Amino acid sequence: MKVGILGGTFDPIHIGHLIAASAVQEQLGLDSVVFMPAGEPWQKSERDISSGAQRLEMVKLAIAGDSRFQASDIEINRTGPTYAIDSVRQWQTEHPDDQIFWIVGSDALTGIPTWHEWEAFVSEATIVAVNRIGHDDSVPFKYVAVNMPEVRISATELRDRFTNDQDTRYLVPISVSEYISKQGLYRA
Repeated sequence: MKVGILGGTFDPIHIGHLIAASAVQEQLGLDSVVFMPAGEPWQKSERDISSGAQRLEMVKLAIAGDSRFQASDIEINRTGPTYAIDSVRQWQTEHPDDQIFWIVGSDALTGIPTWHEWEAFVSEATIVAVNRIGHDDSVPFKYVAVNMPEVRISATELRDRFTNDQDTRYLVPISVSEYISKQGLYRA
């Protein structure tokens, strides 16, 4: 099976994540795309993040009803810093026949050489970069480029919008927005 993995903090998941996953699945003919919330994202240790359970629940709510998508808790269940290479290896152990396509925004491409065991990572998974405006995509490894409709929204901006009680319609699925409200996430 050809499986895309879209890792990230997903704090919160938003329409840009969903559009990227859909574009990659369609353009590369993937059998499924797995949304994999990070357990302890080592590059985000400087800020508080919602719990792994809350972020996983937001992902599940966002992808409900789309049979192309699934959610995985393997990074949330792992202790210690979350590294993509560990997730690739665990997925391959549990699904040895799968071909893995790791999905990133092109803005994240240049950061991959700072990742833990990055050279092994780019050799064990096919890296797929979805376009993001204004980023240099020259990197020391091969990747597949996928174009998607441009969406200019970030999780940081969304958290601010929720904190300031601003409208988030059409930026996150309504089920995610309702969950954030019920859980009191991102309140000042």
